[in-house]
Amino acid sequence: MYRRIYLSLPWLEVTLIAPGNYTAKSNSYRSIPQIIFENEPLGLDNKSSEINKAFLDDDYTRLSSVVKKVAILSYVSFYNIYKQVAEEINVDLFFCDYVMNYPCFDLAWKLGKPVVGSSTDHSYLPHPPYLSDPIYGCHVNMENESFYNRFKCAIIIPLKHAWSARDTIKGINAQRALVDIDPFWDIRGRISSLLMLSNNFFGFEIPRADTPLHQEIGPVLPDTFPGLTPALDSFLAAHPRTLYFALGTLAIMPPQSVISLLTSFLELIEQDVIDGVIWSTVKTNISDSFQLANSNSLLFNILNNIHPHFHICKYSPQFAILSHENTKLFLSHGGAASCHESMYTATPMLVLPMMSDQFRNAEKLELAGIALKISKTNLNVDDIILKVKRLLFDQSFKKNAERLQFLAKVNSKRKYRAADLIEIVLNTVKYEGIEDDNGKFKINNENLLRDWITPDSRMGFIRGTYLDVYAVAIILFLTLSGGFVYALWKITIYFYIKYRGENGNSQRHLKHKEEYKNIEINLKDTKYNNEGLLIKSGFMNF
Repeated sequence: MYRRIYLSLPWLEVTLIAPGNYTAKSNSYRSIPQIIFENEPLGLDNKSSEINKAFLDDDYTRLSSVVKKVAILSYVSFYNIYKQVAEEINVDLFFCDYVMNYPCFDLAWKLGKPVVGSSTDHSYLPHPPYLSDPIYGCHVNMENESFYNRFKCAIIIPLKHAWSARDTIKGINAQRALVDIDPFWDIRGRISSLLMLSNNFFGFEIPRADTPLHQEIGPVLPDTFPGLTPALDSFLAAHPRTLYFALGTLAIMPPQSVISLLTSFLELIEQDVIDGVIWSTVKTNISDSFQLANSNSLLFNILNNIHPHFHICKYSPQFAILSHENTKLFLSHGGAASCHESMYTATPMLVLPMMSDQFRNAEKLELAGIALKISKTNLNVDDIILKVKRLLFDQSFKKNAERLQFLAKVNSKRKYRAADLIEIVLNTVKYEGIEDDNGKFKINNENLLRDWITPDSRMGFIRGTYLDVYAVAIILFLTLSGGFVYALWKITIYFYIKYRGENGNSQRHLKHKEEYKNIEINLKDTKYNNEGLLIKSGFMNF
């Protein structure tokens, strides 16, 4: 959970600083010196047991809380270690893994050294509202969701997340104060003006618009990998329909889940769907499952590694296994590296996400049509069997895997582009930095790559999003539209009144004309005497 890799890059020399031993097995990288420090003095081991308990209880809120506590408690210790190493080897550039790694970025900022960040996904970046996270009950792509779900995931969830992050930011700033680092109130840390390299690629990642500071350089895969052991080579040769099962170096699986999966594998072998299983146990404690398997001799034989169709090993050369033509399916936790290797070798996946980005990866793999996922809280044997059959017999999964394989192979060449980008940063320091008495350059990371920083970040929210311009444009449009409507209304009223007046005059004229005719008729029938007496025609009044 808290593995970190940081590189200093004094031109051609690279030094790896990390807790634990991560010595590369490839000959190409064994020349890289590693400075190892242990977790025990930092008090992380006790926290690890808390993480494991929260993980097994499937309580993500609790798990997230423990991880944040670890980040706070370890800040000063990590900072001091990195500072000591940086001074000893005279660092020219920091290359910092992003995950919960505030000390690395803060130290580079404090020392005035250039820093480049790396991550396996985009979750740390500001993202458009159509992207979200399954951890919060949303989906990675909200394109086809209802208004309610889009509103919840774009407004309600981010607000709750920001509110819950307050204590973490306060805790980190309190630790910063102990090592004379200015407070910083962005939960992401000091990365907004830095070059950030994402070990991913579009086709697997949901499309989005990024600034020049955010570069896709994945999948980053080594040029060479450890080969198969003789035992694995023989097993794969004898089992042409092998399922490879591995949950990475961090995942912990309860005994009940182990038994459910093994039972599913046995049923699949019985139905002749697969004929072999390679299981890389890594952190899974097999001994915990023996008690549950006592009544089943087949399960007991598997756990003892004596079943003819199962091969169990603690660690295995994963890429070599996936590259073998007889490996037909990969049951994985869905970590980024495993996803990349599976896509690179066109191996369909059954994904059992455990934590963090694995839930996002599982959904992205499903959307890409290369995988199906199962739930760790509801491992159902029938469901596992059904999904394995779909993955193996539905040709669309293999076709989509081959499509992604092409993308993965083409994009894997971009690691050389990443090296070029780092060199650009170092070269920029020469011209933008201030040379000290020792001939070393100090820079301000907030302005170092100003040519790559989009102007909107300097313009403020209103000017940067052109809200002022759009607001004036809308006001002008409404004013002109209102004026036009008002004028049209006045003209209409004018002509209506005029028409009505003319029509009324015409009606009155006709009425008067009719009355005049009636008078004339009456006059013809009327006579007057000299005394003014009215005499009707044919009659006489006396």
